Amino acid sequence: MEKGKVRTFFTYVDERYMLVRAHPAVKIVSLVVLNVIPWIIEAPAPLAFFLASLLLAASLMKAPLSKLRNYLPYLLLVAQAVVLSYVLGSRIPGNVVFIEFPWGCYVTDKTLLYMASVVLRISSMLVGSTLVFLSLRDTDVVYGLKSLGVPFSAAFAFNLALRFSALFLDDYARVRDAMLLKGAKLDAGNPLERAKLLSRTAVPLMVIAVRRMQDLSFALELKGFPPSGRRTFLYQFQWSRFDAAAFALLAVATAGVVVAKIVSPLLSFPGWPFV
Repeated sequence: MEKGKVRTFFTYVDERYMLVRAHPAVKIVSLVVLNVIPWIIEAPAPLAFFLASLLLAASLMKAPLSKLRNYLPYLLLVAQAVVLSYVLGSRIPGNVVFIEFPWGCYVTDKTLLYMASVVLRISSMLVGSTLVFLSLRDTDVVYGLKSLGVPFSAAFAFNLALRFSALFLDDYARVRDAMLLKGAKLDAGNPLERAKLLSRTAVPLMVIAVRRMQDLSFALELKGFPPSGRRTFLYQFQWSRFDAAAFALLAVATAGVVVAKIVSPLLSFPGWPFV
């Protein structure tokens, strides 16, 4: 491990990233809030402002923004699917009709606004979740959920799900590399053909997942793991001023967005400046 780096679920990040040093409960609440706020906001302009504010705050906290480039292809793939579905399969009335198709679908100005809203919402959720997951360590999930009142068995199960997601990515990379070494061309053809080729990795990944679950069940049984009951913990996390300020900011931001959505049309579609 490089000096000054901290191991998280999926990678190593700089220890100067302020969210790494935050209380685990703050990280869990941040993950929830950063996914709830984009669902509340419907208008594209406020969503774009929220995404820009999120990136600015991440930069001020010295977040590893360069790690986001690894997820850019997935975001572009989802954005492509959203654009194609709205352009080729929607019938949203609007003030201006740009193009009509023989099968009855058409593209209006409202179609473009809906399309922008969905893309910005997905982008905000992906960026926010990624920035939080980059700061989550193995112990943070269980300790964070437990400090929020979640039963230990549920917190432990959620932590295992995250662990398996990281292992799944490693297993997928190994299976893909093995198929490429055997002569498979997973990147040949159109997107539909590539999706069919990638579906061939499902069977080996399912077999690996079943084996891992069996190994895990045996390990928990041999260690006498109790799903319930009183437990002691190795680490003790103390609340700092930064944790209190971050928790208050998340609460105020969520309440402000909810109130603004109720009393004002600015956050509802089409929102500012199109109202």
